[in-house]
Amino acid sequence: MKQTQILSVGLALLFSITSANAIVIFGNLGTVNATTTSNTVGYLNDSQQNQFQAQGFTMGSSDFEIDSIEFGFGSSGSPSPLVEIYGSALNGNGDSVPSGAALSTFSLSAAGAVSAKAIYTFGGSFTASKNTAYWVVVSNSNSAELESFEWYSNDSFTQPSQMNASGITYLGTRERDGIAGSWNGTLPSLSIRVSGSAVPEPSALALLGLGTVGFFARRRRMA
Repeated sequence: MKQTQILSVGLALLFSITSANAIVIFGNLGTVNATTTSNTVGYLNDSQQNQFQAQGFTMGSSDFEIDSIEFGFGSSGSPSPLVEIYGSALNGNGDSVPSGAALSTFSLSAAGAVSAKAIYTFGGSFTASKNTAYWVVVSNSNSAELESFEWYSNDSFTQPSQMNASGITYLGTRERDGIAGSWNGTLPSLSIRVSGSAVPEPSALALLGLGTVGFFARRRRMA
């Protein structure tokens, strides 16, 4: 086998390690067919014109590349949902809440806006580091136009949990009135499903690289 062919095989193997198929790593999506329990995102009333909703989780012992987040949403208007991932910090009460600037933004995968109650998928790319807390924050870009939508609990009202041995733990659900408001506790859970793929440990990639270099060295000695 020529060295170029060997290199191609090595690169293909490396690519397969770093781009495994996405799996569900956290959630409680279930169904939202029958539930009527929800939190409003966006305009609520004259005194609560810009409601934010958030759900948090702490990563397990592995890094994951998150590529999709699904929710049970619904609206009778034409809202413009904004889904972002934030870091976490403790507030004055010792509660974990979203903190800092958005780390990543996820966009609605299908054309159009949120309408009838259904499961909606938002795509993006974010590397979530092991043993680190994050918050998925949902807001509405059209809240200034008195638009809103509902983020539903699933039919069984179960809290989200780790999936496929990801080790991710649930932090809670928070809501905030306006950009400068305080984050407060709210419903026990809201429908969500987070999917992604494990990021290989640097040691595994290093071993693959060393193996490929060693193979080339041996080929040269034998030539």
